[in-house]
Amino acid sequence: MIKKQLLQIGSADSFFNNHTSLYSFHSINPFIPQYEGEFQINYQNRLAIKILAIGQNFIKFDDNKFINLKNVCMQKIYHPKTGLFGIKLSKNGVCLDIFGLSDQLIEIMKKYTIQFDFVLKYQLLNKLGEGYSTIVFRARNKQNRQEYAVKVFDKKRLLINNFEAKKFMKELKIIRCLDNHNLLKFQEIYESNNHIYVILELLRGEKLSSIVKKQHNLTEQEILTIMKPLFKAVQYLHDQNIYHRQICIQSIIFKNKNDLSEPCLIDFNQAEQILKGDQEDEFNILVNPEKQIQFNIKFDVVSLGIVMYNLLTGSLYETNQVINDAMMCEFRGVLNLQFIDPPLSDLCFDFINTIFNQGSKLKTCKQLLAHPIFDQENQKTSKNLGIHLIGILDQNSSRFQINSKQSQRSPKTIKVVSLKKGFNFLSKSPQEKSNANSDYFEPPKSHLMFRRGSRQKRTLNFQQQQ
Repeated sequence: MIKKQLLQIGSADSFFNNHTSLYSFHSINPFIPQYEGEFQINYQNRLAIKILAIGQNFIKFDDNKFINLKNVCMQKIYHPKTGLFGIKLSKNGVCLDIFGLSDQLIEIMKKYTIQFDFVLKYQLLNKLGEGYSTIVFRARNKQNRQEYAVKVFDKKRLLINNFEAKKFMKELKIIRCLDNHNLLKFQEIYESNNHIYVILELLRGEKLSSIVKKQHNLTEQEILTIMKPLFKAVQYLHDQNIYHRQICIQSIIFKNKNDLSEPCLIDFNQAEQILKGDQEDEFNILVNPEKQIQFNIKFDVVSLGIVMYNLLTGSLYETNQVINDAMMCEFRGVLNLQFIDPPLSDLCFDFINTIFNQGSKLKTCKQLLAHPIFDQENQKTSKNLGIHLIGILDQNSSRFQINSKQSQRSPKTIKVVSLKKGFNFLSKSPQEKSNANSDYFEPPKSHLMFRRGSRQKRTLNFQQQQ
């Protein structure tokens, strides 16, 4: 049981104290101020009026004097004479009092700073989960009555386990950067004598793994509803040089019950952020960062493919069981997709093959999101159509004659859009423009199998008839 307690120690004894000064004496480029104004400060035991500029995690004190707010201790205070509300910033025993701050500015600061008064602001409710050095609780903010998830870390275990401590600091650094609807949102952090409290968004839906275990038969459209925002969220991570490296059905939770449209990616304790020139710790010192980045991108993309495969087949493949084969384009599970009942659409079959058969050309999330499978018009018109080729009119012609289940009485002429030499893709109408993107669409030989409405393999012949 976690005891209610307040921190009785100073910033010099904080877990987050890295024994550096509160002030840094060099220019921050680029520094983009979000707010600039006059504040009353208590500096070197004197009250003074000072113009401060605040931008993200920095406060500009002078031209070449800044305060980096990351892991600086922050306490709310009141001026004993004027009654003005303010904050005390402290690090390694050095303090600065600032009065006259608005609630909006404090909201910006609390994302980066360490606070002490957790038990005054939050009420712990039921336990949600437990790990090696953490317990996750549901908690309620006493002021606004909103509920959050609180990840409580045991400080003693972090202090005696250097590996766990570094992993925690790396995870904290990453989740502070995130601002995406489909990624777990970080709120603020508190410290007490024995614990660290990380306040996170409360997700009320089920884990994706629970849905798969219950053998819920999701339709292809429902699966795409889940996967599209996940691909967008991972692309957002990659744009910030962050690589999740632990994407699986256990690390995806829905924000609300019975709503598949808002999946959320969690568990960033294995994530990596690779920034050029960033040497804050040994995790970022890489011999060949470009190759590592390419590897991490493919790792995340293939992991998303395994998640999608699990949803399509109802399998419970663990990512770590098949990731090595998938990274080498040797994942044999794709062959089972030919025998799913009801059969997959050709677009879906091609999309999943594109992920697992990348070859030497890396497929990014951005390129995969341009695939026609995410075009709603294509999804509506190409789903569950029984198509039979009557014959090729002309090798140089882009038109074929087909019979479909929707027009059994009269043949219909449609346009064929060439995507690759020796392979054609059927579009919905002669007026439709090609969605082909040569950057991502490189179909393997298996794409020459025509499977619509049947489990029988039939090879399309696009050669000129003699």
